[in-house]
Amino acid sequence: MPAPGYLRMKMNVRTVYLGLGTNLSDRHAWLDQGLAALEAALVARKSVQAMSMSPRYETEAWGMAEGTPAFLNMVVGVDTDMPLDGLLRVLLDIEREHGRVRDASAEGYLNRTLDMDILCTSEGETSRTDDLAVPHPRMMSRRFVLQPLADLAPDLKVEGKTVRKALEACPVKPEVVPFATPS
Repeated sequence: MPAPGYLRMKMNVRTVYLGLGTNLSDRHAWLDQGLAALEAALVARKSVQAMSMSPRYETEAWGMAEGTPAFLNMVVGVDTDMPLDGLLRVLLDIEREHGRVRDASAEGYLNRTLDMDILCTSEGETSRTDDLAVPHPRMMSRRFVLQPLADLAPDLKVEGKTVRKALEACPVKPEVVPFATPS
């Protein structure tokens, strides 16, 4: 039987960073349910070695109607060998199972129970298809993505710039506020 290091190399394990967000009802419960479903799906496929999670942050709903509930966001690092397109299918299934409605005909942003996006990878993978863009095309200008990503991987380079440097250059509005996870 080959040594464990051989298996790791053959599996092409790398960290895939995912952005999670919600702005409806019990936001912590939506994030917790999404995390549990993600872990279960990846374990069932034997496609996860570890998961790391950022703290949660609250951000006002910008680009949406006044009075729209604030978002709770976080980033998860998943050590996986799963191809990005396969991981995207898993995320979309989890979103649907948790009541996420995507309306391609809607103008602007919509409220959501659970949003799960592939942001980038530790290996700098890129993908540009009709369904998937990695790195996420708007992540380097969004504080609600960069702040939790910086908690996990401040020196990660995305498109030639570290997450830390992108965060320093990012507009401070809308404000991203640490939000305690209930005990």
